[in-house]
Amino acid sequence: MFIALESGISMTVQEERIAALEAELDQLRAAVAESKIVEQATGAISVRYRMSPTEAFEMLRDGARAQRRNLHELAAQVTANGGSFAGA
Repeated sequence: MFIALESGISMTVQEERIAALEAELDQLRAAVAESKIVEQATGAISVRYRMSPTEAFEMLRDGARAQRRNLHELAAQVTANGGSFAGA
């Protein structure tokens, strides 16, 4: 059943739009969280190996590619290991 609102938009359409926006918000939050993990790992690698953040990110990215892993998953392990790839 559709309930017409003053704006002419049905309640169901509004609910669908709200659900879609909530899903998008969840995706954005997850992306930000993953980005933070990658930044932390990049910083830890940079300090541990005395290299620039760009070089550290490239090392992290190359490691993820070589291991065929998601970047944020490897980043989480590297961060937990204090910037070391050992055991990651």
